Amino acid sequence: MLPLLTSFAACQPTVGGSDGSDVPVNYCSVETPGARIELERPGPSEEPVDDVNWFARPVPNESGDWIIAFASHSQNYLYNLSQGTRVKIPDRSDAVATPDGRYMTVPSNYTPDEHIRFYDARELIDHLDRGEDADGLPPVFVHDHPDLTKVYYQSTGIVSRDDESTVYRLMFSGTASESGFRIVDYTFKGEGSTLQVTPTEPMKLCPEIPNDLNTPFISKDARYVVSYTSSSEQSAYSTGSSLQVFRIAETFPAEGTTRCEAVVDFGFAAGKADFAYDNSKLTFHISKGSYLTPFINGGLDAPTITDVVVVNLTQDDAGDIVGYSGMARITTSLEQGAGSYFPAFLPDGNLFYVANAVPKKSESDKRFYFKVVDPSAELMMANAFADPEATELASSIAKLWQSACSGGSDIDDEAVKEHEAPWILSSLSPNQCGALVEEHWSEGLGDKDAMLALCASR
Repeated sequence: MLPLLTSFAACQPTVGGSDGSDVPVNYCSVETPGARIELERPGPSEEPVDDVNWFARPVPNESGDWIIAFASHSQNYLYNLSQGTRVKIPDRSDAVATPDGRYMTVPSNYTPDEHIRFYDARELIDHLDRGEDADGLPPVFVHDHPDLTKVYYQSTGIVSRDDESTVYRLMFSGTASESGFRIVDYTFKGEGSTLQVTPTEPMKLCPEIPNDLNTPFISKDARYVVSYTSSSEQSAYSTGSSLQVFRIAETFPAEGTTRCEAVVDFGFAAGKADFAYDNSKLTFHISKGSYLTPFINGGLDAPTITDVVVVNLTQDDAGDIVGYSGMARITTSLEQGAGSYFPAFLPDGNLFYVANAVPKKSESDKRFYFKVVDPSAELMMANAFADPEATELASSIAKLWQSACSGGSDIDDEAVKEHEAPWILSSLSPNQCGALVEEHWSEGLGDKDAMLALCASR
């Protein structure tokens, strides 16, 4: 098994840095929940969370508290992470707020009438502030459309806003009978008794995205989509598959379609991703043992392990996304069937993720946590997947790490997969990486000097 990740009971520290010093360097010790954890919920004195259905998403609010929506045992909740309080809200799963915090949306697969619902998020937060369940609150708008029955997840963005109206763009998954994603633009005018909502016809999302494998998410400004693109319709990894960012160049409501342009190709496999509110960063989880792991309900099954990564996006003077400048691995998990997944940005630039402490099929009590992390505290590195030579060197370093830190078992072609190997490098500091190469390099494992240079570039 590739240490992305596996059991590390055999890990032993070594002595001697790459600079020849006698400073102890433990290159096998790589587990981390993030360099700077700002908050973890539930706390020791709180009621535990023993089930999380699918993803969780932030809820912007006037107080600036860290509030999220999540589902447990097929019931939606609002959870104020800052205060440690939570209440029930309507429907069964996938409650997602609009980026302005004005409305809470729920896809049709999780509502009683199989229609998409919008709720007044401020009313929901008022109930949370009072500590009163809001699961009986009626929706302010219900969208009944035959092409949107049983859509099972969504993401939200704001197309435009003026003094009279706001146009929200929602991107929905496919249905049980059709896998293609689609977007709908909703024009909201007025509020309360004067509220008027006008939706467009559903539009097919980005025909330029091949075999999305159920990962797309839309940016908060509704201009971009991040999606895993596969060169194969099968769920197994195939060469050339990659996480990419697409710009929604045009929409054609009358024709029911869109046109998109690829703007960033990361070159590696990753699950569902989330844009920062200002498009400055992107976060996603990587997976070992179950490839993408696009859907997680009630925790992870062994041998799957997931971890969180953040990437800095670069923008031109017009604010358009044109590339990326570096990435950081936020978490490194060790136990099969446990991990960190479905990260999402909070409005203030921090991010949170779901962590399951106990494998899904364990006999132990299930425990889930929401952890808030400051991504600016993480060590950024270049993308080793972008350079074939660097990828090969990273694979060699991963083999060294596997041999040194997993009991010294024989390495075979299946132990270190090329599309996963560079993530091992991202778990190591420059000193750890350099010490590993200095102590365990041997002939036939690649260019030692080049490997040390790659370590130093971390």
